Amino acid sequence: MRRATVLTLAVLAGLTGPAAAVRAAETAPDACAVPETVYTVDGALPRAWERLKDGGALPILVLNSASSRPDTAYPALLEKELAARLPDRTVSVTVRNAPGATAQEMLPILSRELAASSASLLVWQVGTADAMRNIGPDSFGEALGRGIAAAQGRGADVILMDMQYSPQTTQLITFQPYLDYVEWVSQDSDVFHFPRFEMMRHWFEDGRVGFAPDSKEEKLQAYQFVHRCLGRIMADAVATMLDRAGRPAP
Repeated sequence: MRRATVLTLAVLAGLTGPAAAVRAAETAPDACAVPETVYTVDGALPRAWERLKDGGALPILVLNSASSRPDTAYPALLEKELAARLPDRTVSVTVRNAPGATAQEMLPILSRELAASSASLLVWQVGTADAMRNIGPDSFGEALGRGIAAAQGRGADVILMDMQYSPQTTQLITFQPYLDYVEWVSQDSDVFHFPRFEMMRHWFEDGRVGFAPDSKEEKLQAYQFVHRCLGRIMADAVATMLDRAGRPAP
């Protein structure tokens, strides 16, 4: 098994935490909240809006470099939450996993899946495999640019989601150059950067979730907390950016 795959599994296994702390966070009304210094919605989804305004659907493609639990990972909640916000439209979320793949290696998968799904929104999870395999940041950024151009050329808006956070993996892997490139490419290409890494770090530092190797039950509770928050926040972001795209220009 390649080192990247082993470390990917380690990242996923690191989603653990003390049960009492997770339960307390779950009951708080603002458990998922993050400050504006971490996250603001400053984009729009004009391509997705164009399809919706004519009575079309909202097909979303999630492309990632890890395996996921389809029923409990954030894409399932994203679909449910958006369907509730758009009751007169068909919302569908398709997940395609490419375990251990770098951004460059995901490009042909991205093009193939977009052609097959006709998605109007691509959520592209990037950076984990590149950082684990120490791919040059410039090459990583170039691959991001090519993928974004390919998606936009097929009529899809793009949300770039960066990697997961855990204190253990940040001691082993240098993520910051890749986080910086995701932010820079997002601004340069007019796409939305969903800062998963900083969100998870905020929840951890705020004591809402932990990442220590505890019981199987505690791992599951932490996993559910993180993915529930990611799904809810992303649904809010998509709804906000669709609304912004539909507003008349001032």
